[in-house]
Amino acid sequence: MTRLFFAIAFTLGAAAILWMGKGFAGSDTLALLVTSIIGGVYLLGIVELFQYRRATGSLTGALQNIPERGADPAGWLETWLQRLDPALENACRLRIEGDRGGLPAPVFTPYLVGLLVMLGLLGTFIGMVETLGGAVLALEGSTELESIRAGLAAPIKGLGVAFGTSVAGVAASAMLGLISTACRRERMLATRQLDRAIAGPFREFSASFQRQ
Repeated sequence: MTRLFFAIAFTLGAAAILWMGKGFAGSDTLALLVTSIIGGVYLLGIVELFQYRRATGSLTGALQNIPERGADPAGWLETWLQRLDPALENACRLRIEGDRGGLPAPVFTPYLVGLLVMLGLLGTFIGMVETLGGAVLALEGSTELESIRAGLAAPIKGLGVAFGTSVAGVAASAMLGLISTACRRERMLATRQLDRAIAGPFREFSASFQRQ
């Protein structure tokens, strides 16, 4: 995934949140609050994915420039491992030694993708409750048709605004999920490259080689 793709996906998600938030400003404080929380959750996921992608980049860069082996193989391996992001250093060491467990994955992002949708729906449900309450008051407050129509106008308009939180939540969830998928694909490709290096330059450090 290129930086441009990451930037475009992030911008689309952020634009949807800001667009909905701008519509709520000065008209619906509660919806604006929910949208702000959606924005905060979205940024939290983006920060985790940025760190995750940076760690993947450190692994890819280190694999593309494996130095010549020195007189001290163990020290040579440790020097190479120190070039990795701290989040990957121990996991890569274990994989080289023969542990076929996967490299670390994002912890919070999979949960945040679903949470964004739930927050959007929560804002919509709150708006619907307020709209229904306003409609009941309008119907009970008058028996004249024109008065009832005027009384229902504001609650129904508020219902349209309330659905904006779902737009913000779903859009942010979609973009965060897309970025997460692309980041995991980058990590998968880097892991395959690491496995090829384990079968090559790092072969003597694997447990299967040492048993031979």
